[in-house]
Amino acid sequence: MEKTETIKFSIKKENKVKHSKTPLKYALKVLMYIGLFALSLLFLFPVIWMVMNSFKSQAQVYETISSIRTFLPATWRFWEWFESYKSLFTTFENFGRSIWNSIVYCSVVILGVLLVNSLAGYALSRFVFPGHKLVVNIIIIILLVPVETSIVPLYVILKNMGLLTKELRVIGYLIPSFCSPMYIFMFRNYFLGIPRELEESAQLDGAGRLTTFFRVIVPCSLPVFATVAIFTFMGQWNEYVFAQLMFSDPKEQPLQVFLQLINTFNPKDISVVMASLTFSTIPIALFYVFCQRYIIEGVAFTGLK
Repeated sequence: MEKTETIKFSIKKENKVKHSKTPLKYALKVLMYIGLFALSLLFLFPVIWMVMNSFKSQAQVYETISSIRTFLPATWRFWEWFESYKSLFTTFENFGRSIWNSIVYCSVVILGVLLVNSLAGYALSRFVFPGHKLVVNIIIIILLVPVETSIVPLYVILKNMGLLTKELRVIGYLIPSFCSPMYIFMFRNYFLGIPRELEESAQLDGAGRLTTFFRVIVPCSLPVFATVAIFTFMGQWNEYVFAQLMFSDPKEQPLQVFLQLINTFNPKDISVVMASLTFSTIPIALFYVFCQRYIIEGVAFTGLK
């Protein structure tokens, strides 16, 4: 008994020695946090500069641009900060509509991407058919092809299908975004890690394939669904090239394309430009900050198999 207590005491003592933090460890930890804070400021200072200068007039922007005051409001009377935002909406009547267009386009594309790519990934992870491995290999090869190389062929296909008319142009713009080889591959890899016994027990209870997918697979796969939704939102919100090719009418343009009109408008007001860029950047930043946990979980689980 005494020997057992002695051994336990020695083990506790060793653990305390191992986990004890010396002054050197504290100093290294403090230096690490200081370095990370400085690095974060390095990446954030363009965003801070953009937001702060959106609260100023053009004269105040140029007046403070060469001093530290460029990162501070020109006045502490906060009701004067939003003059550039008011000017943005009064000068460009379709600016609010472009924000709404981006929100609608993103919402539709996210729903389409989650439905189409998850079903495709589920089929590749559960069904074995002639050419199964070939299809998977083709998807991997397509991942190596830059998206920009497919824009012109895609435009020609949509034209031949009659989806570039005024009535169907929005549909022609949205449908090609529903399918993504990368997201199919992500879903497939994630579904491979889900035990088949869960589906078998559901099928024994009389559930069909679709019922099993929506009631068993989807609830078990929320991290990868959240990850794909976040990536899709960021990609669609920032999409510019194809949208510029498709939409010439400012009433149909998403925000990223409409920003070009603001940037080339004469006379150019730099504070108004900063206000429009703030509208474009902040949603992405907030979306990523509040959802980064799902991104990390989804990427980690996707790479298990």
